[in-house]
Amino acid sequence: MAGRQLLACALLAAAVGAAVGFQEGLRGHQIWELPSSIPAALEALLRDGLLDALDHSESHRRVHVPAEGLDTARRILGEKGVGYKVLVDDLAEHFQGERRRRREVDSREAGSCTADSCPAPLSDAYMTLQQMEFYLREINTTYAPRVSVQSIGKSVEGRDIWMVHVKSGGCAQGDTQPQVNLRHPRIAYWMMKRRAVWIEGGLHAREWISPAVALQLVATLAQQCSVTRAIDVYVVPMANPDGYLYSWASNRLWRKNRRPISGGGCDGVDLNRNWGYKFGVGASSNPCSEVYKGPATFSEPETQALRDAMTAVADGGNLELVVALHSYGQVLMYPWGWTAEEAPDTPDMRRVGEMFASAAQKRHGTVYSVVNSASGFYYASGATDDWAKGVLNTKYVYTLELRDEGAYGFYLQASQILPTAEEVWQGLRMMLLALTPEKAPAGAPQA
Repeated sequence: MAGRQLLACALLAAAVGAAVGFQEGLRGHQIWELPSSIPAALEALLRDGLLDALDHSESHRRVHVPAEGLDTARRILGEKGVGYKVLVDDLAEHFQGERRRRREVDSREAGSCTADSCPAPLSDAYMTLQQMEFYLREINTTYAPRVSVQSIGKSVEGRDIWMVHVKSGGCAQGDTQPQVNLRHPRIAYWMMKRRAVWIEGGLHAREWISPAVALQLVATLAQQCSVTRAIDVYVVPMANPDGYLYSWASNRLWRKNRRPISGGGCDGVDLNRNWGYKFGVGASSNPCSEVYKGPATFSEPETQALRDAMTAVADGGNLELVVALHSYGQVLMYPWGWTAEEAPDTPDMRRVGEMFASAAQKRHGTVYSVVNSASGFYYASGATDDWAKGVLNTKYVYTLELRDEGAYGFYLQASQILPTAEEVWQGLRMMLLALTPEKAPAGAPQA
């Protein structure tokens, strides 16, 4: 009880002390709504930092306009004859008001987490980075040796990037699930093959639902013994810890990492444009752009750590499935992102993707579209998914844009964490079952 009281006091003190400066990085920034169809000339402005695209709906597109670019954006849109509507005229005021109405750090956290631990991921509030690390420490102890947690590298500012490994083979003593018949030749073959799955979360700082869902998946995987009997699952819940912290305190719409960049007045690299495959397509060389690719492939310690860990998983077994969790839009995308040309295994990726969407919809009725990244969304290269497909030759590769479709966007209500995680688990479970022996087609085993 004393620990909980201390935590509550600390949270209250932090909230009071930070109230004045909370989200000041967004002072004077605005949100505009544009028509969905805009002149091609404006696409370059979106890439180069004048506008930050927040969604791509069929009827409109919302953009974030930095304060320093308001006059220029108004002038260029006027010259192009493009109308717009101001949805939010000061983002700092907006988020401060939202914080007062829907406090993200409230008394429920004190009831779920002690001063130095979190026995389970929070389902009704977004977790701080510290609470995430408390939970990862707890699960590393509670479910050992089946579940292990290790740092795969450091961020720009020196924070750990944690990877959770849920090992194949099912639960240890006390498991009441039916055992796999290892004497069956087809089952024995698949068990020996040791399939692997990689799940990445939190690469973009402002997409808070991504690490929240990733941690819920970790908790479920740790308890669901039968699903992972023949599969090793690797989860990185928070790939961009520096950016996440910055989004909590200074700029709720911060997307990139926190790489200091001299001379331009703009910091950060888009970690989902920094991977070393078809580097540069759909990305920007302007450090002020939200899709700034960085000076070179894998220039950032975060992408280096992810690359090395994924390569080790692929080299040590059979990496069959990669899912990168992002938001928002309710879309499951498969490669390529750099071209509209068809990637290898496209029919199979589409088929398994539809299995995900069907299973996910059954849980809460949420519809996830299954589309090719480039033709269904926009061109983008240097991303996790294209690299996993083009370099590691992973068969099933996806970027999953989570809830919602724009009503709340990046500021998704905490009440949606649990239902989002539940439907994603149902879809992911169907994908995992498609990779297990029980789902293998009759006859010779197929990858």
